[in-house]
This record gives sequence, structure tokens and C-alpha cells, in this order.
Amino acid sequence: MKNILSIAFLFSLSVFQVQAQHQLVLKNGESMSGEIRSLNDGVIKFMYKGKEMSYKTSEISNISFGLTDKGPSSVSSTSTTKGVSFVMAGRKLIREPKIDNLTMEKGIVVVEITIDKYGNVVKAVPGIEGTTTTSNYLLTKAKQAAESVKFDTSPVMPQSQTGAITITF
Repeated sequence: MKNILSIAFLFSLSVFQVQAQHQLVLKNGESMSGEIRSLNDGVIKFMYKGKEMSYKTSEISNISFGLTDKGPSSVSSTSTTKGVSFVMAGRKLIREPKIDNLTMEKGIVVVEITIDKYGNVVKAVPGIEGTTTTSNYLLTKAKQAAESVKFDTSPVMPQSQTGAITITF
């Protein structure tokens, strides 16, 4: 009886074990659950069903970070600001972007960002692939918003890291 209880306990631990789970959504609508392994030179390595796959950040619509047994965690690729999502492997957004649109113009602007190891944006280039507008006003506002964000600091992160922020106006 003791052995059966021990086996049941060990089985319950393996069933309810907390594991990082990432939800990757491509622009073509395909959605996959797996684990992000790395982001280098605009290419994300993603472990899906035991196979490592590579995607350009321009092919990705959204990434959600969560826990398998508790639903989504507080760490998410979609910030709490409406219409903002980001791709930055292994980082959490700690300061939301400041977005103001004083016009009625609409569109999506994808901004390629480079951050330092302290989480500060050191470079922002708006209008990369995935952008749906040519409005100089929205491109400028998206760049300003991207420059206003801050990511968490991590001693194990590289000196600089590249990712993207998508802003929907």
C-alpha cells in the first residue's frame, strides 16, 4: 500500500509540475505551444513537439508566455497597454510604452528594437516588415513609444539583444 501511495504521489507531481510554456502565433494564423530557446539576429528558435524550429521575427504575430498548469502567467508578450505586443526572448516588460495618437490615423507599426543588458532601448527602427502604414506621424509615434519602454535586467543576458514591438494605432 505504501508503494502504491508513493507511486501515486510521484505521478501527481509529474502531472502538476509547473513548466514554462510559450504560445507562438504566426502571421499566417498558425498557433503552437512550445518553448522559446533563443533569439539571435531576428530569428527565434522554438522547440515544438521535440523539434527545434526557426522563425524570423517578421513571421510572428504574437508570443504569450505562461505556465502549463495555471494558465497565463503575469509574464506576457502582450503588454497591458491595448494594441501593444513585443518579442524579446527571456525578458519581461517592466515599463509600458507611452503612446499618444492625436489623429484619427489607423495602422500597425512594427519597430525593431535593440536593448542593452540593463533593459534600456538603445536603438529603435520603425516600419519593418509587418507594418501596415506609411504615415510618418504614426511611424514617429511608434518609435517614440518603443524608446520609452524598459525591460528587466538580467546578468545572464547578452550585451545587446534585438527584438520587436508591434503597436496598433
